[in-house]
Amino acid sequence: MFRGERITLTCEVHGGETTQWVYEWRRPRRYVHWTDDNYQTFRVSKSSSGDYMCRSRPRDDSYSSTEWSKSITLSVSDQPKAVLSVSPSWLSPGASLILSCEVEHPSAGWRFYWYKAVPDLSGTSYSYELLPGSISGTEQDSYIIHGKTQTAGYKCRAGRGDPEYYTYYSKPTFVWSGGSSPESSSFTDPLITGLVSGIFLTMILLLLLLCCCRQMKDPHCNRLSQSQNMNQASATLQTVNQNE
Repeated sequence: MFRGERITLTCEVHGGETTQWVYEWRRPRRYVHWTDDNYQTFRVSKSSSGDYMCRSRPRDDSYSSTEWSKSITLSVSDQPKAVLSVSPSWLSPGASLILSCEVEHPSAGWRFYWYKAVPDLSGTSYSYELLPGSISGTEQDSYIIHGKTQTAGYKCRAGRGDPEYYTYYSKPTFVWSGGSSPESSSFTDPLITGLVSGIFLTMILLLLLLCCCRQMKDPHCNRLSQSQNMNQASATLQTVNQNE
């Protein structure tokens, strides 16, 4: 069990179907004394770890009871994370993409939800939307995207139970395409723009510093001038290569 999940424990008396029973529960660090309910429902936490037992007695007999049931040991872990893997990580035009989602500390009953990154209008950030067919989750822990040709980012998570309990989202994973498209450029353009802007900003700062040195007739200006010329040549070369 994971912290935050809901669990129901049920106490049954075999062979006593015609008798009205009351029940007593032994839980970690507490007792639940005689009650009409033959079940206990609660949301687990770290303190819920431990052994659970129950026993029962007829409602009209306060002096006799069954033996304690065998104990059930409950182990509680922190909320799990989903881990996404993709294959292949670099696509040829028209190739299909396989997404696989795993839950840390694997256990049964999970459904899987698949998300795709959607860039905003500025192209500087993105949100995620569910992929087709995964609104209610999929029983399979893999998802195939046929004919994938564009660069995109993906993530997943898993859920189970009612009400549904979710894992953390996986870290986003980006898949790069060998073909060019408007969508792929929306992810790479901000990086290129930032790199070019940084180069020109560095050039401007060096020029301003050089002007100040010359006005002050600082003897170190010659060395600074030589360094600035080398940086300017390097920055120009990087800018040309980036544009290519």
